[in-house]
Amino acid sequence: MATWSELKQWQPDVIGQVGDHLSAQKRQVIGLQDELDGATPVGWTGKASEAAADDLRARRQELEELAARLSAAGKVVDDSEQSARDLVRSVEATERFAARNGYRIENGTVVKTSDVGGFLDIAILQVEVQGILARAAEIDTELNSVLKRILSNGIGDAGATTLAAAATVGEDHVVDDRRHRELLEKYQVKTDGTTIWPSGLTGWLAERRGIRKERVTQAEAEMLDDLQMRKGLLGLKEFGDIRQDALHVAEGKFDGRGGTDGHADAFRHAYWNALMTQRYGEEWAREFATAHERNPSSHHIPVSMDLHNNEVGRSIAQANPDASPEQLATLVEQAVKDGKMVVIDKNDTLVPSNEVPPGETRETKKTPWPTDNPGRNDDHDPGKPSATPDQY
Repeated sequence: MATWSELKQWQPDVIGQVGDHLSAQKRQVIGLQDELDGATPVGWTGKASEAAADDLRARRQELEELAARLSAAGKVVDDSEQSARDLVRSVEATERFAARNGYRIENGTVVKTSDVGGFLDIAILQVEVQGILARAAEIDTELNSVLKRILSNGIGDAGATTLAAAATVGEDHVVDDRRHRELLEKYQVKTDGTTIWPSGLTGWLAERRGIRKERVTQAEAEMLDDLQMRKGLLGLKEFGDIRQDALHVAEGKFDGRGGTDGHADAFRHAYWNALMTQRYGEEWAREFATAHERNPSSHHIPVSMDLHNNEVGRSIAQANPDASPEQLATLVEQAVKDGKMVVIDKNDTLVPSNEVPPGETRETKKTPWPTDNPGRNDDHDPGKPSATPDQY
């Protein structure tokens, strides 16, 4: 993370020069398109022709990937230049304000130098300084994230057939990377303990009713116990039927492709939340779905995907309170097709559901997510569930 002293030495003009150089290199590569298209003589046949064609395809692929990477690098550097200019202006303005009011800034801390300023001034300054440092960290994170993906060959041409199209793909990668980080920041929840539910006499009776025991989060167990107290075992069975209905309907959507981290998964979560919202109300559905994502073995990327898609499903139900289950399913499916949901691509990036074909998302069954996720302990703590289910 950049220090205050380092921020004062940032040089946006130098960043801009790098961006200009990358843009020039990109234009030069794109300009080779006509040469590539006319590289094969008309009427040339035979083994030599076939070998030359293979070599040309390889060179074309290399140039398309180069165009994508140069474009991605140019995009993120240009964005960083503008962000750095804004940040440097903020640093200068903050230091001027500090000096006028009897303060100076040392190592990101506001230090009093005279009796001119008051408590409000130092509070304002400290908030501004921390905000500037946070924005600097965001700029640094974005730049490093994209450059690392370029160096690790994580940015390709996505099947583009021209150099210009490949360059556009490269810029899209930067946009996708930024959106991914924003989603991760917005849709997270702190982990919770887990327990086997139902337990005791309730568990024994529930099993007689076909309600199987399972490991759930403590918050889920509390909400289900409350539901059982209000509606009895029949209420629990109804809740289980809603979840099973979502699972069953999802299996028939998108040919069942993307059942984990893909399109069918996005549909299942949104449809389940839509059904719960209709039955129990948005607040209860939100609290339960959030509690469900607090399992400590769940990785933060699929958790972010699920929390986002859950929210979309609840919104659909709220906008269509009289819709039948079949109508809700149709609306949710269309939302997936329209890109209102997110899925996880093969680069472990959260992307709109209409930007990746069904079946082309992350192959999580082959490469499971880590189950040890201590970093989630610092995420948003929703507190104890307090919602009361509607219609009870």
